[in-house]
Amino acid sequence: MCRKLKANGWLIPAVLWFAAMAMGDQTRSAADLYKDAAAAFERGQIPRAIQLYEQLLQLQPESVEVMTNLAVALVRAGQFDRAMALYEKALGLQPQNQIVRMNLALAWYKQGEYAKAAIELERLRTEHPENLQSLYLLADCYLRLDRNHDAVELLEPAYRSRPEDRAIDYALGTALIRDGQIRQGEVVIDRILKDGNTAEANLLLGSAQFASGDHKTAVATLRKAIDLNPEMPGAWSIYGRALLDDQDTDGAKKALRRALDADANDFDANLYLGGILRHEGNLEEADPYLERALKVRPGSVPARYQVGALNAARGKLEEALKDLELVARQSPDFEQVHVQLASLYQRLNRKEDSRREREIVLKLQAKEREAKIKPQP
Repeated sequence: MCRKLKANGWLIPAVLWFAAMAMGDQTRSAADLYKDAAAAFERGQIPRAIQLYEQLLQLQPESVEVMTNLAVALVRAGQFDRAMALYEKALGLQPQNQIVRMNLALAWYKQGEYAKAAIELERLRTEHPENLQSLYLLADCYLRLDRNHDAVELLEPAYRSRPEDRAIDYALGTALIRDGQIRQGEVVIDRILKDGNTAEANLLLGSAQFASGDHKTAVATLRKAIDLNPEMPGAWSIYGRALLDDQDTDGAKKALRRALDADANDFDANLYLGGILRHEGNLEEADPYLERALKVRPGSVPARYQVGALNAARGKLEEALKDLELVARQSPDFEQVHVQLASLYQRLNRKEDSRREREIVLKLQAKEREAKIKPQP
C-alpha cells in the first residue's frame, strides 16, 4: 500500500529486493539506497534524502517510483521546478498513474497555481472518479478560482450520495452561497446544524448573512465561528471582509493578516488587505499583497483594478494604463475604473480621452440614481 505524507504528496514505497543474490550487486546497492533515502526523508533530513534518491535515479533512470519519491523530497525543499519536471517525466512513462498525477496537482496547489492544479485534478477525476481526495482538492481549487458554479456541479452528486460527509456539505454550502444561491445554501447549512452549534455551521451562516448584506449580524456570527475554531480555513478572511464593510478598518486589517498567516495564497485576504493599504497610502506595503492576489486569480477584475490603481499612485503610468484599460473593457459599468482613467489620461495630457471618461462617469452616476428612485415591481 501507499502511505500519505502530510501536506507533501504521496511517497511510493520501494520494491523489496529479497532475491538480491539472483539480481546482482547493483540491485542490492539500489535496495540499500532506497532504504536509506526513505529513512532520511522520515527523519526530516531532506537534502540527504534528495542526494540518495538522485544516486538511485542514476541506477534506475526509468523508475517512476524513484522519480516520484525524489520529486516529493524536492517539493519539501521548495525546489518546485525540478519536482515538476520529474512528475511530468513520470507521467510520460505511466499516464494512468493516479499517485503521480495527484502529486503533480498538489505541487501546483502548493505554489498557488490553482488553475494548473485544477487541470490535473480534472484529468484525475475522469480517469479515477472514485478518488475522494481529488474531489475535495478540485472543489477547493474551484472555490479559490471563484469558479463557484463549477464547484456546485462537482459536489452536488457527492452531496446526494454521501449524506454523512460533512466536508462535502461544507464545500457545497460555501460554493452555493458564493454563487448567490443563498436559499439552497441554507438547506445545506441546516444539514450541518444537525451536528450542533459547530464552527463550520456558523461560518456558513455568517457567510450567508454577509452575502445578503447583513454585515453587522455577519460579524457576530463569524466571530462565534472563530471562537469555536480559530484555525478553520477561510474564517479569518471572510471575518475581515465583514469587519471592513462594518467600518472597522483596523479590525479588518488584523483579521486579514491572521488569514494570511494561515494561508499566504488566500485571494480575498491579499486583495482586501492590499486594497486597504493602497487606500491608506502605504503603497510599497500594498504591492506584494495585490500582486499575489492577481497571481492567484489572473482573470480577476478587482485584483487587476487594484494593481492598476496602485501603479497609478506610484507614478508607473503606462503600466497603470494597460491594467485599467483592460478592466474598463471587461467591466464597462465599473464606475471607479473610469474615475481612475479620467485622472490618468489627464496626467498623460490626453485631454480628450480624459473628457470621455468623465462623461462615462456622469452617465453611470445618473443611471445609478435612476435605479434608486425607480419603483420596485
